[in-house]
Amino acid sequence: MTKQVKTFCRICDPACPLTASVDDSGSITQLEPDREHPVGGIACHKGLSYLDLHRDQDRLNAPLRRENAKGDAAGIFEEVSWDTATRECAERLRAIISEHGPNAVAIYSGNPGVYNARGMTYGGAFSKMLGTSMMFSANTQDMSNRMVAAAGLYGSLSIMTPDLVNTDYLICMGSNPRVSKWTVFSTPNDSGRTMEAVKQRGGKICFVNPRVTESSTPETGETLLIKPGADVYFLAAVLHELNVTGALDQEVIARWGVGMEEALAFASQYPAERVQGVTGIAASEIKAVAADFRAAGAATIYVSVGVNQGRQGLLAAWLADLIVFATGNLGKRGGMYKPTGLADFYPPMPIDSISVDTSLGELRYTMGGPAPLPTIALAELINNGDIKALVSLAGNPLLSAAGEDQLREAFSKLELLIAVDIQRNATAEASDYVLPATDFLERADINFVAKGLQPIPYVQYTDPVVQPAHERRDDWRILTDIAREMGAYQGEDPDGWGIVNQMLAMDELSIDDLKAMPHQTKIFENTPHDDLFKKCLKHADGKVHCFPPEFVGAGIFERSEAIFQELDLEPDNALKMISMRTAYMHNSWMSNLKKFRRGAQSTNPLHLNPGDAAQREVADGDKVRVFNQYGSIETRVRLDESLRPGAVAMTHGYGGGRGAMRIAEANPGANPNKLVPNTMDTVEPLSNMSWIGAYPVEVEKVG
Repeated sequence: MTKQVKTFCRICDPACPLTASVDDSGSITQLEPDREHPVGGIACHKGLSYLDLHRDQDRLNAPLRRENAKGDAAGIFEEVSWDTATRECAERLRAIISEHGPNAVAIYSGNPGVYNARGMTYGGAFSKMLGTSMMFSANTQDMSNRMVAAAGLYGSLSIMTPDLVNTDYLICMGSNPRVSKWTVFSTPNDSGRTMEAVKQRGGKICFVNPRVTESSTPETGETLLIKPGADVYFLAAVLHELNVTGALDQEVIARWGVGMEEALAFASQYPAERVQGVTGIAASEIKAVAADFRAAGAATIYVSVGVNQGRQGLLAAWLADLIVFATGNLGKRGGMYKPTGLADFYPPMPIDSISVDTSLGELRYTMGGPAPLPTIALAELINNGDIKALVSLAGNPLLSAAGEDQLREAFSKLELLIAVDIQRNATAEASDYVLPATDFLERADINFVAKGLQPIPYVQYTDPVVQPAHERRDDWRILTDIAREMGAYQGEDPDGWGIVNQMLAMDELSIDDLKAMPHQTKIFENTPHDDLFKKCLKHADGKVHCFPPEFVGAGIFERSEAIFQELDLEPDNALKMISMRTAYMHNSWMSNLKKFRRGAQSTNPLHLNPGDAAQREVADGDKVRVFNQYGSIETRVRLDESLRPGAVAMTHGYGGGRGAMRIAEANPGANPNKLVPNTMDTVEPLSNMSWIGAYPVEVEKVG
């Protein structure tokens, strides 16, 4: 008899509710949306296809120990027992720390770990057990700018969310919600319907992107085709226009803000007439956006990964929030706010509070919390001898970070590389030990990452849908077993819920309470939107810092003008690479699914505007070399009229070297991150973000 198990997806931020069908043998036969869940939710086909990953014949099943040199292209591995793997990993880590100190061990955390409550909390705890400050993660490839902008503006980790359900006007930048849902914004309701509802009630959405994405339709809104990497100057021009037309809420600014005069002086350098060449958007169109924003009853701005990955993601995130605040739309129904959520408490979070002395000089954390050191520094720190061992937690930096070739060479020099993952991906293939973790259908969990980011705030618990197959173990247990073997873990937390239970207790909840609730879900009552001024403003003066002094000290604003002048001198036919989201890939960790690697989706071509292609005498399907000073790759051309001239696009997560992942290896595609600027002078100050989008490339026909 088939049993229905309530659970939720853990691929991206919305955490869409799911129902799993489990047969008498204990096998999952189907995943479907949980249409009866109290918050709704329509899972996308990535989530509904996760069962293919769960069943993947190339899943890791037992601990593996490398038997050949790490410099070899493919690993030769032997299965070992958990006792052996745990003991040997602990012995080697302990020896490295004893000889070189705790900072000789680095931790890299990948994107999937964010959607694993116990894995995420124990990843941070593991670094503390080892005593290392060398923490790296995918955050500096996708969103650490948002955290630093929040810390600078509000003094706490209060990333605000748009009130899409009630807004009259939305500026949506660097995002394609129909394909990739929302980021740092957890709404399981269907993205398309949510956007269409804005127009249906008389509102408007203005998409700002270098291409017309699948999200921009007659039912949602039109796109302003911006030049890649010019987002800051568009937003500065909008703020300036709002100021000179008297659209700012002086009462709100006087009550809650400091430094607005300096912020407006910065914006005044970039009037619409000055930036139209750099942005590719006519001054009249920029002014029309400001007029629409001013006229709306409630307006908001959403910036996502496409903006974050540019050279100035921090300033763009700051400007987006600043415009909303200065127009009186922060803490307003239909504007931007901070929803209630689990453990609804935001402690002070200073910028730049932790530093690490290295051979590259003093490297600073982006904030005194989970945001990491710049991943770009990893290869050089290994080559210089600072880092002797690396533990990769659900990560694949070889394909997801800048400089694959440099990282491969550096990884071969490590004394120890440990990968904790569900697949033998490129990074695992280069490791000394590969330790098999559970996937999200095999572990208990709560939707931890959604805290404070949900329009309908709730916390949901799920049991494992099925018990872990073979010798797979939960990440938190793998880490605590190693730490215990090292003598570094003295605590008692037999089920790994200790930290999570402390958070639940703040709301007088427990795991047992959640288990007893319908759909194992607790819905919280949202506090008033303007409650954020009490709970989120944690600067000593209780104000929004409109012109954060930390930004000034880091030279962020002077850097912005220098970049503007550089862009202003670029030739008209310059090409910039952007990342292209697709419904058939999620970073690099869904690359081994047969149904996602067929036909046109079998590889990742270079998308090229027909006009740009004609200038370079290349046609659809031609083989081309894409290159710049940082690297070179070869791929095929796909002509794409959705791109504005000067913008080229590829989907990342592809590339060879995955070893045992046979479907992915059969059609490896090309890794555009080989072209990403990979030197420390390209890292964005304070946020430590990589310049991973809107970077210059050249294209030439091969053969």
